[in-house]
Amino acid sequence: MKSLFQILTLQSTAISAHRKQQLIFTILMLGALLSVQMFTPRSVLIAPYAIKILEVTTYTLFINITISIFRIFVVSGHRRRRNISNDEHDNFTVGMNAIVNATTVLATITFIFVVFDIEFRAFLSSIALVAVALTIIFQDFIKNFLFGFAIMFTADYEIGNYIQVGSMPKGVILNITFSNVQLKTESGDVLYIPNTVMRDNEVVNFSKLKPKRINVEFALLRTQLVSVNVFEKALFSYLQKTYPAALEVEKCRLYVKETNKDEVLFTLEAFTKKASLKLKEQINHSVQKFSVEYTEAKS
Repeated sequence: MKSLFQILTLQSTAISAHRKQQLIFTILMLGALLSVQMFTPRSVLIAPYAIKILEVTTYTLFINITISIFRIFVVSGHRRRRNISNDEHDNFTVGMNAIVNATTVLATITFIFVVFDIEFRAFLSSIALVAVALTIIFQDFIKNFLFGFAIMFTADYEIGNYIQVGSMPKGVILNITFSNVQLKTESGDVLYIPNTVMRDNEVVNFSKLKPKRINVEFALLRTQLVSVNVFEKALFSYLQKTYPAALEVEKCRLYVKETNKDEVLFTLEAFTKKASLKLKEQINHSVQKFSVEYTEAKS
């Protein structure tokens, strides 16, 4: 009895509070519409097509509830397998949300044709020229829409991955929609990349690389640098103490990129166990801070 109650109240599913409230609200709306149809005399509904509009709305809500419940249990199992929190989204959950929305729209259109006795073939014939014109006008939108579906269910790059598209700035995927992929760049800006651009350009997924690498550039005053080897040992020792679990310091390398009469420009190649924009920002800040403090200590 307890397990049945948990199923009915969705307590045993990994579902966000917002999604649960949305489903409950939809169920209440369906119940209200059914009550109106059952207890209101048809003579009262005298507005043209009022009954048919109620029927279409009722059928649509019923389909939406059915597919939403299916989505809840599928996504709930997926979240448990991947140890994802209820409020966290990945490609699969975004894709399932898109399927629910697309199914609801298609079901609504179908019910409109059925309830209002619209002949589908005649309708297509009447709008054939308009449909062709709209297809040409909105072909980019249609491509983005279709590519969006493909991206949502791909394993090549997922929400949270650290990527670079073509020559664009590197960043972390925040969200995937039917029109674009939202990327948070290293400078903190949000870049909206059309799905067609994602499909037509080379995408480097740094989160999939083994080993993971982070490059940090910094400079030291030449007059303050006694020995590169001494500085390298001090820097690596500092990183080992600061990031013992995140960095593989034994694999890190320090390169002299450029020198002039005033300063030496270094490139640190750090190897991490997981690619992360946040970790890169932290390491970059730590290295810059260490270089300043090291310079000050030697002055």
